[in-house]
Amino acid sequence: MLYSQAMDIGFAHYPKTAGHSLTRWFREVFPDARLVEPHPLRDSLEKLGLVPPRRDPSLASRHRITRACVKLSRMLARCFPAGLRASTSNEKPCATRIIGVVREPFEMVVSLFEYWRSYDFAEEPLQPLIRAARQDGFRRFLGMAVGDGGLATYESFFDMDGPASATTRLLDFNALEPALLQVCREFGISVSEAKLGFLNVGPTRQRDLQRYRTEAGTLMSEVRSYFHWYYEEGVHVMVTGGRGRRQHPRAQYAGQQKTGGAIAAPPVVLSCG
Repeated sequence: MLYSQAMDIGFAHYPKTAGHSLTRWFREVFPDARLVEPHPLRDSLEKLGLVPPRRDPSLASRHRITRACVKLSRMLARCFPAGLRASTSNEKPCATRIIGVVREPFEMVVSLFEYWRSYDFAEEPLQPLIRAARQDGFRRFLGMAVGDGGLATYESFFDMDGPASATTRLLDFNALEPALLQVCREFGISVSEAKLGFLNVGPTRQRDLQRYRTEAGTLMSEVRSYFHWYYEEGVHVMVTGGRGRRQHPRAQYAGQQKTGGAIAAPPVVLSCG
């Protein structure tokens, strides 16, 4: 995550969601921005001391538990309404403002597969998922990504039930500029324009997703099941710059009505040129 302490705002980057372009924009607008690792949002916030650590801070332990219980978590997610799931957290809200981007999951996975498969690494990577992209077919890669929990879900990566969820804004990948402008207005960030360099967006040709869908076969249902939050909630929560954004269940501020508008963010007057 990139974090500006002066403005208490961060950019959490999920792979293949315009990270290069938004990183450049964020650094230009917030000159004091620094990289905070690890990348999952909650881990970065804990490292900065903005939220208290969870009971088990071991990243390895969390990954083992996630992989072992991935199928159970999918089933439980359907048993409880989103509002009830969100209300079970008793953590003190975190006022840090977060910007992220979400993309249609299957398209994102295909883009990640093509990127890792063709990238010229200085040394051949050892991570199993990257090795699968480089050495195996797409179906094997997809199975590891969603069937074995190799990729983090959006709601997990952005900690959408966590203490900073009320001040987290997820931009629609297909509407980056208007969505970014909308969030800048909401957060009180004055910008003359939000033109992005769109670096690393891949070839200009239309990607043949149907070929990948055919190869995926029955795993297509696994994609929708694994990324169910995006299809059931995320598409309504993400900022589009046009039709607005549905309020997150935990975005409950004093004096703000459920149908109210922007959050009460500290005034920030900046310009990105």
